[in-house]
Amino acid sequence: QNDTDEERNHLVDNDIRSDHSKDKQIKKLLLLGPGSSGKTTFFKQLKIIHHQQGFTNKDRRDYQAQIDNQIIEQMQKLINRGRELIEDEPDRFSHLEIGPDAQDSANFVSLLRRDADINEEVAYHISTLWSDNGIRSTFELRGKLSIPDSCSHFFKNVKRISNPDYLPSDKDILLVRKRTTGIIEEHFLIKNTKFHIFDVGGQRNERKKWIHCFENVTAVIFVASLSSYNEVLLEDESVLVMKEELNLFDQICNSRWFQDTAFILFMNKRDLFEQKYRINKIPLNKCFNDFRGDPNVPEQGMNFIKKKYLARNQNVQKQIYTHFTCATDRDNVENIFNDVQQVVIQTSLKVGGLI
Repeated sequence: QNDTDEERNHLVDNDIRSDHSKDKQIKKLLLLGPGSSGKTTFFKQLKIIHHQQGFTNKDRRDYQAQIDNQIIEQMQKLINRGRELIEDEPDRFSHLEIGPDAQDSANFVSLLRRDADINEEVAYHISTLWSDNGIRSTFELRGKLSIPDSCSHFFKNVKRISNPDYLPSDKDILLVRKRTTGIIEEHFLIKNTKFHIFDVGGQRNERKKWIHCFENVTAVIFVASLSSYNEVLLEDESVLVMKEELNLFDQICNSRWFQDTAFILFMNKRDLFEQKYRINKIPLNKCFNDFRGDPNVPEQGMNFIKKKYLARNQNVQKQIYTHFTCATDRDNVENIFNDVQQVVIQTSLKVGGLI
């Protein structure tokens, strides 16, 4: 750990302690979960729903650079990984070959700097590539290549994004993917209850920095991705993301820091799960060989995954509240957050001896 992490932890530690004595009315929620489970998307949704002003124009401009970066970086990845797969196994992956009409665009985009702006010329080449069957076929393999699902939204909208007057919409902001590093904190007033919500980095190397800071939180919201059952880790491509998520849930749910903390599990990305399970027919027993459910009934798969999570809880006294969620759907987040509020307030009353 470097000094700034030490200092940051110390500050967060002090901040939580002083808040604790100063104002017990504040409900502290910790959003946890692995990288790309969607927890930061929840965080952004709450900002849109419950902040007086939502995202300012300055916020939107900051996201603009992240969107430009995601478009270029991920299209470069599609080009390069497609080429590598063809080289390794030409018979199996010949359908990933980029067609003659898109070759110039592939060369152009490959040479772009990652921090280039999306102007009209760049947008033309991105659109050309996105219309190419080889690129589309490579995108179908995105779970194995750690390419975010939301890229299709940005590739489709690249002409709008290249407009000099473009400012990201709420939907663009919800869908842009950026690794959370360190700790982000927001304050919300929801129906007269003060909430402090902390979003922390989900990658492996981020975890040890923050876990001890939060023993006084009211509730932990663990966000897991239902659709990760066929995806591999960014840090280690031999590990399925869902297995890693289950292990992380196990560590956090049974951690001594969170023994008496209310625990809420969001099984997120249900829309993407249903698409994979029912329409793309990607079998769940690739991840769990004991699954015997009906491949046409996504709820059977979802409930099976939920059971796998709940089985990791070693404390029979500890109730885990679960919700199937879709963080990009505003109404879904708003309804679920109302339920969360009830749980959090009940828990605070219990802890305070008022129930």
